[in-house]
Parts: sequence; C-alpha cells; structure tokens
Amino acid sequence: MGGGDDWYRGRAFPSNADLHTPAMQNKWILLGIAAVVIAAAILITVCAPGLTPAIVLRDGETAAGDTFMLVNQSGMALSFYDSALAASPDDPALLQKKAEALLRTGKIDEAEQIYRGLLVTEPDNPAVLVRIGDFSTHRGDYEAAISSYEAALAVQPDNAKTWLREGDAYLALAITEYAARQAGSSSPLPAGFLDSLDSYRSAMADYAKAQKLDPRLSVVVSTRTLAADQFEAGGKYQDLLASLKSTL
Repeated sequence: MGGGDDWYRGRAFPSNADLHTPAMQNKWILLGIAAVVIAAAILITVCAPGLTPAIVLRDGETAAGDTFMLVNQSGMALSFYDSALAASPDDPALLQKKAEALLRTGKIDEAEQIYRGLLVTEPDNPAVLVRIGDFSTHRGDYEAAISSYEAALAVQPDNAKTWLREGDAYLALAITEYAARQAGSSSPLPAGFLDSLDSYRSAMADYAKAQKLDPRLSVVVSTRTLAADQFEAGGKYQDLLASLKSTL
C-alpha cells in the first residue's frame, strides 16, 4: 500500500510545493485574468440592460478565449470558444477563432473543416480565402492554393502577406515542375532553367509586390530566393517544399 499511497498523495493531489512552481503560478494567473474578463463582461449588463445574460456570458467567454490565445494557451482558449459557440453556433467570427485555436493545437483537419464551412457562407472573406489557400499549400495542391490567394487578393489587393503566400505557392509549383522535368531527363537541365518557368517568374513578381507593400518582408523574400538558387545548384527539393509549407 505504501507505493499506492505515494502515488495518491504525489499525483492525485499536488503538494504545496507543486502549487507554487512557476508553471502552476502562470496557470493561476491566466485563470485569474480569464475570471476578471468574464466578470467585467457581466458588469456590462448594468450599463446596457438590453443585453441578455446569455449574450453577456458568450461575449465574456469569447474575451477570455482571446486572452488565452494572446498568451499562447490555445487549449484553454479552445474550451472558452466552445462554450461561447454553444450560445451562438453559427457565429462566423467565433467559428474562425475556434479554427485558429485548433490550428495552434495541431488539429489541422478540424480547422480546415470549419474554414470550408465558412467559405460557403462567406465566399468573399479574404481571411477565409487565405486560410483555404494555406490548407491547399499544406497538402501540396499549389494550383488550388494560388486560386484561393488570387481570390483573396481580388478583395484585399494591398495585403503584403497574401502576396508572399501566393509567391510561395508559385515557387513550390516551380520546384515541383523542375523536379519532374529533371526526373524525366537523362541529363542535367541547363543552367537557368528554373528562371525560365512561368511559375517561377510569377513567384518573383509576387515577392516584389510583397516587398513593395511591406519592406520588412525583404529578408523573408531574400531567404526564399536564396533557397531556390541553392536548390537549382543541387539542393533537395523536399527541403525547400517543407519550408514553404510552414504557413500553418
């Protein structure tokens, strides 16, 4: 029984020392923040009596979820978003928040299912279109990704990060085209062959637009072009594609 008692005391109920570790203290702080946010939302009813308790609670739970997302506690955020969605299951903003929390926890398929549903109800939402493009990129369907990014840019043409994403999809497409051509050739492809591909030129054009809109992206773009040059010089295309799929 001694071993069982040790497990019971040490694991089922943490000691005072366990409760005061930095990790536990951070959890208590986060729970305190969430409680304050929810309490503040409830107090709104005093100033806005037209709001129902259910709406106030939903908004408080949403705010708590947002707070946990800010401090990278996506699992806790997800639980609050689920509670909020119980009151408003079709709320597109809440669904998108839940999908982002799912992505943070590595549940990509569940997140994509939510975004696919949002695409039906909000086909012109650029944030939704971008995420659909990201999922396609992640699966290696670069042409579908490009189509989604183009649709997003038609609505929001000044978004530098979307131009960057589309450039990545074009570059990944160029790399796969190059690798397929090389695999079917008995001799090495001529120098500069990658540059001659339409998909590669489209990637460079997108990168140029991204840099023009946001000069801070110049370092990212330089990294991309350097990786492409290294690939053509004999690098592994799988490594480059893996780096371009890290959007999610």
